[in-house]
Amino acid sequence: MKEQEIRPKELFQRYLELSQKDAQKFDPAEFVEVLCPGCGENKAEKHFEKNGFQYMLCSVCGSLYCSPRPSAEELEFFYKESVSAEYWAKVFFPTVAEIRREKLFKKKAKQIHETLIKKNFSPQTICDVGAGYGVFLEELKPFFPLARFFAIEPSPDLAQRCRAKGFETLEATAEQSDKWREKFEFVICSEVIEHVHSCDQFINSIYQFTKHGGYVLVTGLGYEGFDILTLQKHSNSVFPPHHLNFLSIQGFQKLFTRAGFTKVDIWTPGVLDVDIVKNSPKIDEFTRVLVSRGEKAVAEFQLFLQKYQLSSHVWILARK
Repeated sequence: MKEQEIRPKELFQRYLELSQKDAQKFDPAEFVEVLCPGCGENKAEKHFEKNGFQYMLCSVCGSLYCSPRPSAEELEFFYKESVSAEYWAKVFFPTVAEIRREKLFKKKAKQIHETLIKKNFSPQTICDVGAGYGVFLEELKPFFPLARFFAIEPSPDLAQRCRAKGFETLEATAEQSDKWREKFEFVICSEVIEHVHSCDQFINSIYQFTKHGGYVLVTGLGYEGFDILTLQKHSNSVFPPHHLNFLSIQGFQKLFTRAGFTKVDIWTPGVLDVDIVKNSPKIDEFTRVLVSRGEKAVAEFQLFLQKYQLSSHVWILARK
């Protein structure tokens, strides 16, 4: 899989341009300071600024995060009304939905099934938080034929699309989903945690609507991945106001443990780190030389990144 396949350059560049314009509409005077979303400490230094947003690097757990940042209310309004959010939902994602189904969602569904088999766990109730168009739930169904599937999706349009596909859907954010308390044996949340105002509130909410003995799988972006560590503020993954939280491996561990999860497994199965850096105008000399060694060298280096938790694509599997 290549970056271009799931993030076509022209489409993605337009999305980034719209995000940058949206960032200028916020009033920094209204921003609020936050603690490290990983360890919860207030020991961080300014790391860099992008689109008028300041990113801090925690000296305790090594997480990268935006502070000060818009309030939870401002972010909720932003995701409902902003031009860039509308472009993602109505232009970008529909264009790449089927290629992502083939390249990402089918593979991910299979990996989840294999992971739960190893845990000797066969959930009967499964919920996708931030389900979007419901494409991923569609890919999960064949692997869990006896399970009931649910969706949590705040967008009215996307929530209706999930319902149309036969999924019982709650039109809300995770933080607004109290009515589904302790309802699910398995909860999935893909690429949402980097967006939220409060990681603590978000993970605590997911904890609340997971049954005791159940599992949660959260996937998202981590700071200690090769592409983000290499490109820093030049990374296209770092684009406020959409992406605010980039936790370290230790930060994710502390966040989930603090929420009350008893068993937390973390791994980084990403496959695009090298390709992302290679495609960047800020490519470093190491990656340039690595690429010159050929596809085998690149593939083996990406496997090294996966093995040692050095890819930016992070999976956290936690048991309640």
